[in-house]
Amino acid sequence: MSAPLLSKASCRTRSGKSTKLIEPVVTDPDLFHSLAREPYRAKAERAIWLQICDRLQCAYENGELMPGLKLPGEIHLAEIFQVSRITMRRALSKLQQEGHLQARKGVGIFVRRRPERYEVESNMRFIDGFKVANERLTSETLSLSRDKVSFDGSKALGIPIGSQVIRLVRRRILDGEPIYLTIKEFPGKRFPEFEPIYKKTMSVTDVYLAHGIERHERFETRITGGFANAQQSEGLKLTPRTPVLEVVAINGDPSGTAVEYNTGCWPLSSVEIAFSGSAVGVTQPRDRPLRQR
Repeated sequence: MSAPLLSKASCRTRSGKSTKLIEPVVTDPDLFHSLAREPYRAKAERAIWLQICDRLQCAYENGELMPGLKLPGEIHLAEIFQVSRITMRRALSKLQQEGHLQARKGVGIFVRRRPERYEVESNMRFIDGFKVANERLTSETLSLSRDKVSFDGSKALGIPIGSQVIRLVRRRILDGEPIYLTIKEFPGKRFPEFEPIYKKTMSVTDVYLAHGIERHERFETRITGGFANAQQSEGLKLTPRTPVLEVVAINGDPSGTAVEYNTGCWPLSSVEIAFSGSAVGVTQPRDRPLRQR
C-alpha cells in the first residue's frame, strides 16, 4: 500500500471555506427528573431498563428531547432514574442502536437530528442533493492515496485486478454531526493530476473538469440496509452495529466509461433519500455496457 498523499483531515463548507463545528447544547436535567418521577411497573411486566428506554423514546418522539442536544452523563442519569449504571447503559445503548441517540467518543451522548431530505439525480453533485444552507454542510477529507484497486472496484471500473487507483476517503458533516462516510476509487491512469487539483480545490468535480470530463453521469446506485461495522462506526462516530444505509454507486463519463466507484454509508435515521423523476433509472442496471479499458 502506498503512503497517503493527503492524510490530515480537512474540513470545508460547500463554498470551500473552513468552518467551526457547532457547539452542542446541554439538555436541562429537570426534564429527566420529570421523566423519572413516575414509579416503575413491576419487573416481571417489563424490565426496568426497557421502561427507561420507553420514556426516553417517548420524550424524543414528542419533541421534549430536542435534536442535537447533549444528554447528562451516564452516572448522572443513573442517579436521576435511581438505577445502576449497567441498567442505564442498556437503555442508552438500545436507543443508540435504534438511531435516536448518538454517542461521540470523549464528548458525550446526543439526541440525533431528524432525517434530512437528500435528493438523488443522475448528474447531481453530492452537496447539491441536500436542500440546506451552505454553512450547515461541511466536508472532511480523511485520506487520499494511490493503491491497488479493490475486487469490486475492478469489476465496476472495468480495469484488471492489480491496477492502480486513487482512493479518496471523505466524511460529510451536517450541523457538526457526521452524516456520511464514503470511499471512492478512481482509475489512476485516467487522472494523472488528481492529487494537486484536489488538494487545491477539494472538489472531485474540478478534477473531472481538469481531465476533460465536463459532465458525468450516475450509471448505477444500489442501496441496502445493514449494521455499522468497525470502520463505519469509527468514521461516523456511531455505536457499533447501529442501523445504517449502505450505498454503492458508479459514475461515468458521457462515452459510457466508468470513472468512479463509490461505497458510502449513512446512519439510518439521519437521511431520507428521494429519487427525482430523472433519477428513477439509477436504481436499475445500466442499459448500456461499460466500455472496457
